[in-house]
Amino acid sequence: MKYTHRVQVLFTEKQYKTLEELAAASHKKLGTLIRETVEEIYLKEEKKRKVKDAVDSLLKLASHSPVPPPESWEKWEKEYSKLKSGHIK
Repeated sequence: MKYTHRVQVLFTEKQYKTLEELAAASHKKLGTLIRETVEEIYLKEEKKRKVKDAVDSLLKLASHSPVPPPESWEKWEKEYSKLKSGHIK
């Protein structure tokens, strides 16, 4: 992945030293440590939230549909495949 944006962050001397020690202990560069931490703590949570919102929207759609959702995905998939292939009219 190519990184294209830069952010400047100021740390206290103690924070900086601690982060450097953590990075060295994990054999990573300081920037990598910070980037991975941001990804793990904030960006993954945002992705989970978006997925949850999408699922909620789909469930809301299903509850307002005049046709009930299929009870079995496998059964629905077989029926859909037959319809699509023209075996059932």
